[in-house]
Amino acid sequence: MINDIIEIKINGATYSARLDMGAIAECQHKLQKLKKNIGVVEMLDQVKEENYLVVNNIIIESIKRCHPTLKDENILENMKLHDKNRIVAYVFELMSASLPSTDDDKKKQVE
Repeated sequence: MINDIIEIKINGATYSARLDMGAIAECQHKLQKLKKNIGVVEMLDQVKEENYLVVNNIIIESIKRCHPTLKDENILENMKLHDKNRIVAYVFELMSASLPSTDDDKKKQVE
């Protein structure tokens, strides 16, 4: 089993976060206002372009997967502009922990 939970520390608050199918689906649902039928690859490409609407949604939904009682506003209030580089780095860390990186990793997960 792969441990896909990471620890996120922003503005003195510590959260556990998991980027899974539920988090991705919620991000896609919320981003429907931005673009109809936004795909996962397109969403992840938007992170590289530092689209903070996408970055914020991925972080928020990943945290809510481990802390379901938290509201978006509770998490957003800790997401300060001076932490933007760290927040983007956390999204990449979530992607690294959650997504298989090679074909061998994909095969292991299927077995």
